[in-house]
Amino acid sequence: MDYLLLARVSKLVGLIGFLLPWVTVSCSGNVILEATGLQLMTGDPQPAGMLEGADRSEMDDAEPAIGVILACAAAVVGLGLSFVLKNKQAAAAILAGAVLTIGLSYFSIENMRSEMTRQLNEQQAEAPTEDNPLFPAEQQRAMARAMANAIRIEEEEGFLLTIGGMGVAGILALIVLAGAGGAQRKPHEAEAPSP
Repeated sequence: MDYLLLARVSKLVGLIGFLLPWVTVSCSGNVILEATGLQLMTGDPQPAGMLEGADRSEMDDAEPAIGVILACAAAVVGLGLSFVLKNKQAAAAILAGAVLTIGLSYFSIENMRSEMTRQLNEQQAEAPTEDNPLFPAEQQRAMARAMANAIRIEEEEGFLLTIGGMGVAGILALIVLAGAGGAQRKPHEAEAPSP
């Protein structure tokens, strides 16, 4: 069995994951934003659910997710090197690319979570201290806290496909590096018995 070929295919499947939905942002169970890996790389997440079709000019422009860009680059470089290098070196390139892609993907999601938490904490700190005609100041601060606790970032199938594909590619590359998936001898190349 050609484990190196299977590792390349798995890596390609992981790259396809960047084209599928990677994350959704929801508030109290209602999806408000979704993005593919590609949209995260370009800084173009799409409003969804209640916000679908909303005027985007009033929204803050999203920044490209550097972690997702680096994760995709690591996957592409690892796959590309696997076609240039031979056997164990190719497997090492696949393994390194897979590990980097998985690590950077997780980092980028956690970075999104921490950035959102930071922004919500800043908004809570800026909550009004004076009553307005509709709500007392304490009620306004309570609503800001409730909103911060209700927002969630969840990984979607594209993210899971990327992680899964890279994980399988890494395992197959380890098999090649361990020697089980190296070049197989052909039957007519069997060692001759020693005299």
